[in-house]
Amino acid sequence: MSSKIKNLYLYIFLALFVVAFLFILGWVNYQPWPTFEYFAASLITADSESPEIPETSEIPETFEGLVQEKIEQGKEFLYRMEHSEEHGFYKKYDAVNDSFEERLYTVYSASIIYTFLYIYDYDQDEEILKHLSGWGNFLLSMQDKDKNSKRYGAFSYSYFLNSEEKEKKYVVGTSALSIFTLLRLYKITGQDKYLESAKLAGDWLITMQREDGVVKPYTRYSDGRWVFGKKESLLYNGQCLSALSKLYNTAKIQKYYNAAEKIAKHFTQKYEDAGRKYIVGEYRTKNPISNSWVVMSLMDFYPHYPAKRGVRASNYYKDIVFELSSQIISRQMQDGRIDGAYSTSGNGWISEVMTDTYKFCLEQDPSTSSGRDDCEKYKETVIDIIKWIIQRTYSKENSSFLKNPERALGGVYWNEGNKYVRIDSVCHAINGYTRIWEGL
Repeated sequence: MSSKIKNLYLYIFLALFVVAFLFILGWVNYQPWPTFEYFAASLITADSESPEIPETSEIPETFEGLVQEKIEQGKEFLYRMEHSEEHGFYKKYDAVNDSFEERLYTVYSASIIYTFLYIYDYDQDEEILKHLSGWGNFLLSMQDKDKNSKRYGAFSYSYFLNSEEKEKKYVVGTSALSIFTLLRLYKITGQDKYLESAKLAGDWLITMQREDGVVKPYTRYSDGRWVFGKKESLLYNGQCLSALSKLYNTAKIQKYYNAAEKIAKHFTQKYEDAGRKYIVGEYRTKNPISNSWVVMSLMDFYPHYPAKRGVRASNYYKDIVFELSSQIISRQMQDGRIDGAYSTSGNGWISEVMTDTYKFCLEQDPSTSSGRDDCEKYKETVIDIIKWIIQRTYSKENSSFLKNPERALGGVYWNEGNKYVRIDSVCHAINGYTRIWEGL
């Protein structure tokens, strides 16, 4: 056979091979193979080897159904974060190693109780009420009740399980967020001990306030003496403004309003000095998380601003709430998170605040300068953040490689590089879920 004929056969064979390959490729792409877009962002692999992708369980057919599922899973996860004897809660769960540190935290315990009460508002689960006494007693036990102490009324930051000692550190944010929870416990149980505890904490916060309105961040025992933090924290001052506003609303004691107003005026002056844009404290650079605390605290303070000072003066605080909220949500990225917030905790907190901004917006008179225009933009921001958080929540589909997948179920891991669950990530997520629910 001549070389020319051999080459012809070779070319024909190659041509047939290419046609067959293209046919098979086209057929494969045409098939309706299952997709895993929902799980792609949350699929986790172990460092040593990638686990097999398990068969997927039934996915809720609607976004509302998915949110309902995550509320229920998150609730059960939080129950598992309780210390069975002390009834306080851990700060962090190491999901990869299935472990906790030997320490319970007051502020995280207060936050979890607060979240459980949001869940109760949502589903009226009577089981939650059965736990309030134990949880409340742990919270009360962390308060300094020594009348001769300069920390009288303050809440210790944490409790060491091994030594059975309270940490000699008192952070104003811990006492402020404890006030949030104590007032909710008082409202739902009617027990005066919670209100009296909240008032003592409020009294201590006032002792930590400077003349310019700024609240010193903490006091702690170091090298044989008590020292005070000196830097300004927007986050802690926002927490204090909200706590004092809520305390005034319940107790109607003027000193709580006066202290709150000092912080509110300080915030607004900083806002004006910054050209009515993001403000900054002395702990962090400009960021949406701290500024969200400014938004939340001014919303809590605004309703108590004396009407006798005029509508224009009252609307000033309200206008800042909407202006600053709009600046925060304008920085939302395509994946759903807010630029400058890198964790599920930070983005969850922003979603929680924007849920309240959305509700606050709907309450306004459309005829005013701060009317109901564009309220939906806050809800849309919350929904997009929720989708981002759900993709970073441990589920049956993405936790099979963990030592204890059942314990991790419903936990929200910190970020893509850190798979532990810090408990406030779960709290902020559920607070946002339950409070936006009626608007879905």
